[in-house]
Amino acid sequence: MEIFGIKTGLLRPGEDIIEALRRGIDEAGISLRDGDVIVVSESFVATGEGRVVSLADITPSSRAISLASRYEKDPAEMELILRESDEILGGIPGVVLALKDGFLYPNAGVDHSNAPPGHVVLLPSDPKEAASRIRSALSNGARIGVIIGDSRTHPLRLGCVGVALACDGILPVEDARGRRDLYGRPLKITVKAVADNLVSAAQLVMGEGDEGIPAVVIRGAPVELSDSGPVAIPNIPPHECMYIGVLRSIPRPYTGEYDDLVRSAIDARDQAYAPYSKFRVGAAVLCRSGKIYRGANVENASSGAGICAERVAIAGAVAAGERELVALAVAGDLPRPITPCGICRQMMLEFGDMDVVMVGLDGDALMVRASELLPNAFTLPCGSRSSGSERH
Repeated sequence: MEIFGIKTGLLRPGEDIIEALRRGIDEAGISLRDGDVIVVSESFVATGEGRVVSLADITPSSRAISLASRYEKDPAEMELILRESDEILGGIPGVVLALKDGFLYPNAGVDHSNAPPGHVVLLPSDPKEAASRIRSALSNGARIGVIIGDSRTHPLRLGCVGVALACDGILPVEDARGRRDLYGRPLKITVKAVADNLVSAAQLVMGEGDEGIPAVVIRGAPVELSDSGPVAIPNIPPHECMYIGVLRSIPRPYTGEYDDLVRSAIDARDQAYAPYSKFRVGAAVLCRSGKIYRGANVENASSGAGICAERVAIAGAVAAGERELVALAVAGDLPRPITPCGICRQMMLEFGDMDVVMVGLDGDALMVRASELLPNAFTLPCGSRSSGSERH
């Protein structure tokens, strides 16, 4: 197997990556052949798409400011991480771990490297489309594959390896289940990450710094090409991942991120009206706007007329015009954390999945997603229904 580096020079935001790659291939004296695989850096693609952002142009939300303080990030960068991610899982000083499109990304792919000072590069908007466009433009009749690649670290390992974001003309994984090992036993779970492994090989030539090699041509790789069109890299749901599945036991310890929200829930608990049970509960809900709405349980001599703190907080947010709820904290009157009741779980999921932090009197706190508290809730996404008299 051979790997040929393609130098393109410094790419300017919005510059045509196809012309830059074609020029680099010509200057390297490479003629593409059947079976060749081109690996292209995701930051190169994103720069060509103009996804280079000046941090000075970003106004951080209150949530971004809070998280930036916790994880020692620039508030403007943290705001971009929130915008780019589907879920924040946690972090360490300097790095935030996020889920985006089913994949784990440090800082949601927001990257300072290979960006002008004061700027960051986001992930490409559509890696599949980019792979397809590159393959169509550069193949010149040859049967080739194209991979958009990135780099990642593995848990508890030092150093980066390659990962694929999307590909065209090549099968990203090879199912080895059913084959035999050296002792004749059938393989039951082995699936080869073909595209990831090719990107790892490409990384040895492309590098991570000022090498100026945003792409390579891999020749002679023992891979299967395909004409099925561009494909995303297959992933698995978090609960089936052995790392996330173990670390995200339900519920899991609260590690921070919503401290202001937790304090609001604890403060709201002091306002509870609970003359019958003497059991006070406070809740607070964080909205996408950054605003926090508080609520406390309100009891009634007729027990059915009482209302839980969680629903009081949600109702207050909705009455104020909020529709996008990010997280909810609930603080009870017991040493251990309490969980929302079934009706409150249903109410939360009416406005989408959200993080739920449950806090006890002794400071112990647990965290869970609302969908994990109530799988298969009876609801539709907020805003997807008819309103007024059309609802039944």
